[in-house]
Amino acid sequence: MWNIKLFSFFLTFFNPFQIPFEDKKDIDNNDIIEIQTHLRQVNIKPKLIEYYPKDLGFFERFEPIKLFESRITRCLKQVLIDPQKGLLPERELVKINEGGGDCFVLCCPLNGIYPKLMKSLIQGLKEIGFNGYVYYRIGGFPNPTGKEAKWAGVPYSFKLFMMMEAHQLGFQHLIWLDCALFPFKNPQALFQRVRDEGSLMLHRKHPAREILPVTKSILEMTTQVDVTQARHVRMWLFGLDMGQGWVNTFLEQYTQLVQLGTPFISCYPEEFVISALAHVHKKNIPSLSDPLLVPSYGYGKIVKTHDQDAGNFWRACEDGYMFVVRNH
Repeated sequence: MWNIKLFSFFLTFFNPFQIPFEDKKDIDNNDIIEIQTHLRQVNIKPKLIEYYPKDLGFFERFEPIKLFESRITRCLKQVLIDPQKGLLPERELVKINEGGGDCFVLCCPLNGIYPKLMKSLIQGLKEIGFNGYVYYRIGGFPNPTGKEAKWAGVPYSFKLFMMMEAHQLGFQHLIWLDCALFPFKNPQALFQRVRDEGSLMLHRKHPAREILPVTKSILEMTTQVDVTQARHVRMWLFGLDMGQGWVNTFLEQYTQLVQLGTPFISCYPEEFVISALAHVHKKNIPSLSDPLLVPSYGYGKIVKTHDQDAGNFWRACEDGYMFVVRNH
């Protein structure tokens, strides 16, 4: 059950990631420059220090504070635009082979290896025989309802906002892909799972050391879920049937937690939040309760998550995995 009273209470506190950007539906490159300038001025470290346990006895029970800081500052530091280097945001809907109603959603910043990985992933989908569309952004920020841009600094919040934008383009069955993935098998069948089950979620038990006690408490008070006891949803690949009523509620609740900001202070910011919400809606998510659909069974050959050497990369192919995660 969603705790509206406590949620309203938390809203009285300032979102430490939020920037002073006015709500507007259409944002141009000048707006992106303004957004990025504001992001660079956000100092999240004092809030992290406030949340990190002071008791020395806690230190070995949690990841080092530097790791938390690295994860929660990614979106504050990402390059959304860089006119001086000629790097401008890209947003495109690409028809893959014969097209159709299935759509993958991708997004990455302009810096680092990510744009190259994304373009090769799209090419890989073409070559593997996928029929559908890819909706992607490189740089910029998704702003589906006109209010999301001010939350561009909330760690990894863009993933579901991208899916909301793709839905506005007319697609109902959507799968988010991390741009570090590369396909070894045609992933078309994953969309049938989305149609059959209403969602596609890879999950596992996750160590509690990657979420701080304060963040855990905020999630528990707002969602009524102890996220350290729930199945942990991995966001390499995540699918939703946007026509399902519960999905609309799921996205509304997700946006509310983005609005708070503080539930995202962890080593896996969006994953802990989405895991809590998935547990709220678990009666609508077969893979959270059906033993035939847990990762070691029905989802076990979708994503190979470690490819530290080339041999491991190709072994994933030989073992029949659909996607492998490339070094990034």
